[in-house]
Amino acid sequence: MMTASGNETDHVALLALKAGLVGGSSESVEALSSWNASLHFCNWVGVTCDGRHRRVTALDLEDHKTGGVISPFIGNLSFLRVINLSGNRLEGFIPKEIGLLSRLEVFNVSYNALQGGFPLHLTNCTRLLTIALAHNALTGIIPDQLGSMSNLQFIYMGVNNFTGQVPASLGNISSLIQLGLGENRLQGRIPSNLGKLKSLKFLSLDQNSLSSKIPSSLYNLTSLQILSLVVNQLSGTLAPNMGLHFPHLRFAFFGVNNFTGIIPPTLSNISALQKFDVSENNLYGNVPRDLGRLEYLDLFNVEGNNLGGENEGDLDFMTNLTSLRILSITENHFGGMIPRSIGNLSSKTERLLMGFNMISGHIPAEIGNLTSLISLGLENNSLTGEIPFSIGNLVMLQRLTLERNRLQGTIPSSLGNLKNLFELGLEGNRLQGSIPLNLQHCSSLRYLLLGGNKLSGMVSEKLISSLDQLLVLDMSDNSFSAYFPAAVGKLINLNHLDISINSFSGEIPTELGKCLMLEFLGMQENSFEGRIPSELQDLRILQVLNISFNQLEGQVPTKGIFSNLTGFSFQGNEKLCGGIPQLHLPRCLNFDKINNERRRNMSTALIITMTVSIFFGFVLVSIFTWMVCRKVPKSNNTLAISLVGEGQYLRLSYKQLWDATSGFSVANLIGVGSFGSVHSGALWDKPIAVKVMNLEKHGAIKSFKAECKVLSTIRHRNLLRILSCCSSLDFKGDDFLALVYELMSNGSLESWLHGSRILNLYQRLDIAIEIASALEYLHCHNEPQIIHCDLKPSNVLLDADMVAHVGDFGLAKILRGRLSDNSSQEQSISSLRIKGTLGYVPPEYGMGGKVSTQGDMYSFGILLLEMVTGRRPTDEIFNANTGLHNFCKSRTTSSNISDIVDSLLLAELNAENDYNGTHHENVDVKWVQDCLAAIIEVGVACSVDSPNERMDIREACKVLHSTKIKFLERRVGDPRRNAHRLSDEERPLNENA
Repeated sequence: MMTASGNETDHVALLALKAGLVGGSSESVEALSSWNASLHFCNWVGVTCDGRHRRVTALDLEDHKTGGVISPFIGNLSFLRVINLSGNRLEGFIPKEIGLLSRLEVFNVSYNALQGGFPLHLTNCTRLLTIALAHNALTGIIPDQLGSMSNLQFIYMGVNNFTGQVPASLGNISSLIQLGLGENRLQGRIPSNLGKLKSLKFLSLDQNSLSSKIPSSLYNLTSLQILSLVVNQLSGTLAPNMGLHFPHLRFAFFGVNNFTGIIPPTLSNISALQKFDVSENNLYGNVPRDLGRLEYLDLFNVEGNNLGGENEGDLDFMTNLTSLRILSITENHFGGMIPRSIGNLSSKTERLLMGFNMISGHIPAEIGNLTSLISLGLENNSLTGEIPFSIGNLVMLQRLTLERNRLQGTIPSSLGNLKNLFELGLEGNRLQGSIPLNLQHCSSLRYLLLGGNKLSGMVSEKLISSLDQLLVLDMSDNSFSAYFPAAVGKLINLNHLDISINSFSGEIPTELGKCLMLEFLGMQENSFEGRIPSELQDLRILQVLNISFNQLEGQVPTKGIFSNLTGFSFQGNEKLCGGIPQLHLPRCLNFDKINNERRRNMSTALIITMTVSIFFGFVLVSIFTWMVCRKVPKSNNTLAISLVGEGQYLRLSYKQLWDATSGFSVANLIGVGSFGSVHSGALWDKPIAVKVMNLEKHGAIKSFKAECKVLSTIRHRNLLRILSCCSSLDFKGDDFLALVYELMSNGSLESWLHGSRILNLYQRLDIAIEIASALEYLHCHNEPQIIHCDLKPSNVLLDADMVAHVGDFGLAKILRGRLSDNSSQEQSISSLRIKGTLGYVPPEYGMGGKVSTQGDMYSFGILLLEMVTGRRPTDEIFNANTGLHNFCKSRTTSSNISDIVDSLLLAELNAENDYNGTHHENVDVKWVQDCLAAIIEVGVACSVDSPNERMDIREACKVLHSTKIKFLERRVGDPRRNAHRLSDEERPLNENA
C-alpha cells in the first residue's frame, strides 16, 4: 500500500500544474477553481484517481480553452496513464519530464499553440498507445527513434511545421492503426517500409511536399480504410489493380499532385468506397463505366485532368450513381450529350459540376428530378436547345451557371421558384425575349449575369427593386430598350453594373448616385441623352465609368471619377463640354453667352447688391464649413481616396472586408496602433490582416497615403506585402480606409520578446538577419531610397515559418533623388515634426535633425539590444544617464554578458552547458557566449549618439551573417560537411555583387 507521501507528491504536482495554467473560458475558470484545498484532489475537475492508491491516473482538461504552459511538475504524477490537454490555448514547450511517466498510455495535446521540436523524451514512455500532437506549432524533424515505440497504435502529428522526411522506421511499429502526418512541410519519398503496417487503417500524408511515386509496397495495406495524399508532388500512375488491394478503402484522396495514366479500372471492386478524389492531376482516358456498382459512393471528384475523349458516350459512367452527393468533372475533355439517366442520380445529389468541357446537345429535362441540388455548373460547353422549365423544380439551388454555351429560347419563368439562388449565370448564349418578371422572387441573388445574349424589351422597375442584394449585374451586349429603371438606386450593395451595348434611351438615372458601393459602371453604346448627372460625382469608390457613344450633352462634372482621365471614358458624345482641362472639351459657350447677356441687362445697383450678397454668403458658408470640419475630420478624405488608385492593388469593398472579418468583431481584433486597429479574417480562403484607419485620429489619412505609396514600390521577402486596399464608405455612409495584408500567423516580435512565448538564440539571430536584409534593401537597393522611421519589435511580424517581415510604413519617408550614403542624412524631407516611438527614435530627430538612413540604424541597434537583453529601451531600470545603449556598451565581452542577457537565453545557455557537461565532457560553450557578444557589439555600434559614427547596414549584415555561419559551424560540426545546409542568405556576402 502506498504511503501518504505519494499522495502529497501528486497534490504538489497538481498545484504546480495549476500555477502554470491560465483560466480563459468559463469552463476553464470553473475547472481550475475546483482545484482548491477544501477538496481532495481526486474530486477536482479533470482529475481521475485509482480506487486503491488514490493516485492520479488521468488528467483530462479537453476543450476547456485553458491557457498557459505545461509545468515540468507533471513528471511527478508517476501513476498517470492518460494526459488529455487537447483543445486549449497552451503555449511554450512540452516539458522533457513527460519522459518520466513510465505508465503513460495516452498523450494528447492537440489543438494548442505548443512550440519546439518533437518531445524526444516521449520515447521513454514505452507503454504509449497514442501520441496526439496535431494542430500546434511544432518544428524540426520527426525522429527515427519514434519507430522504436512498439506498442503505438495512434500517431497524430498533422498541422504543424515538421520538416525533413517521413521516417522509414515508422514501418517497424507493427501495432500502428492510424498515422496522421498531414499539413506539415515533409519532403522526399513515401518510405516503402510503411507497407509493413498490416494493421494500418488510416494514413494521411496530405499537404506536404512529398515527391516521386507511390511505393508498390503501399498496396499491401489491405486493412486501409482512409488514404489521403492530396496536395503533394507525387507522380507516376495509380496501380490499375488498386481496387483489388484495398478491399476496405472508404476514402481515397489523391488530388493536386502530378499523377498520370488512367483511373484504375478496378475501382468498382472497392465496394465500401465513399469518397474518391483525383482532381488537379494529369489523368487521361475514360472514367470506368461500372461505377454504379459502388452503392456507397458519395463524392467523385476528377476535375482539372485530361479525362474524356470529346466523344459521345463519355458521360455514360453517370448512370446509376444512386448515393452520389457531389460529382465534379469540371475542366476535362468530356464530350457527347448528357444522358437522360442523369435524373436517376441520387436524390441526395447536392453539387453537379460539369463546366469547361466539350459537352453538347440539350440539357435533359430529367435534371429537374435532382431536387436536392445546391449547385449546378454547366458553363463553357457547347450545349444547345432551351433551358429546361424543370430546372424550376430545384428549389434548393443556390448557384446555376450556364454561361458561354449555345442555349436558345427564352429564360424560363420557372426560375422564379429558385428563392435561394445566389448566382445566375446565363451570359454568352443566344437567349431571346425579355427577363421574366418572376425573377423578382429570387431576392437572394448576388450575381445576375445576362450579358452577350439577344434579350430585349424593357427592364422592369419592380424586378430591379426586388433584387436589392445584387453585387454584380451584367446586362451588356443585348437589345434592351427604353429607360433604365430609376429603382437601380435601391441596389445599395451593387459593385459592378454593366448595361453597355444595348438600346437604352432617356436620361441616365440620377438615382445611380445612391449606389455608393459601385466600382464599375459601363453604359457605353446606348442612346442615353441629356446631361451627365452630377450625382455620379458622389460615387467616391468608382474606378471605371464608361459613357462613350451615347447622345449626352452639356457640362461634364469635374469631381470624383470625372477628375480621373484613366477611369472616365466619354468619346462619341459630341455635345459634351467643360470638364477638367485635360479632357480638351470645348467650353460651354452657350451658358457663357446667356450669362453675359444677363450681366449687360443688369443695373449697376443690382450688380453691387448681388456682389455684396454673394460675398457675405460666401463668408457664412466658409465659417460653417470650417466649424463642421473641426468636428468631423473627413474633409481631406477625398484626396486620400483618390490617391489609392495609384497603386496596383485589387480594390475591395467595405462589405467584402466586413464579411471577411465577421463584422470587424472584437474576436477578430489582433492589434491596436496609433492610427487604427488590425483585424484578422479570411478572403477567398486566404488568411488576411485588415488595418482599419481611425479617421478621427490626426495623421491617419497621411499615414494611409504614405503606406500605400511606399508599399506599392517595394518587393522583398522580409517586407510585409500589401494585398489590397479599400477606400470606401461604411454602412453608415462614413468614409472608410483600410489596408489588407497577408496574415502573419505568429504575431509580432514584440509578443515573443515580452510575452509567454520563447525564442531561442538561433531564432533571434535569424530574425535579426532578416530585419537587416529588409533595411539593406530599403536603404541600398530600392529606388527611390526609403527610410522606415518607426522600426521597433511591434512592427516586425513573423509568418508561419517564423520568417520576419518588417511592416507599418505609415511614417516612412521617400528620398527623392538619391544622394550618396554619406550625404543622404543632409537631405530635407519634410518640414513636419518627425514622429516615432519613444526609445527607438534617434537623438538627432529630437533636436530637429534630418531624416536619414542612419536614423533607421539607431532604431535597428536598439532593437538588436532588446532582442538579446529582453529589456525595452523604456525599461524602468533606465534613467537619463543610463539607457539601453550604455547598459550594454560596458559589457560587450563574452565574459560579462551574463549580466545583461535575457534570462530565457541564459536558461538555454545553462541547459546547453549542462548537456555538454553530462554527455560531452570538456566541450566549451564559450562560442555561444561569443555569438551573443557579437550581436551586442553590432547593436551598440549601430546605436551610438553620433549619426556619422554609426555602423551602416551593409556592415551590420556582413557581421550578422558571419556570426550565424560560425554559430552553425560550431553547433553542427565540420563546416565542410554542413556547407550545403546554408542558404544563399546565410553565406558570406559578396560585396561586389
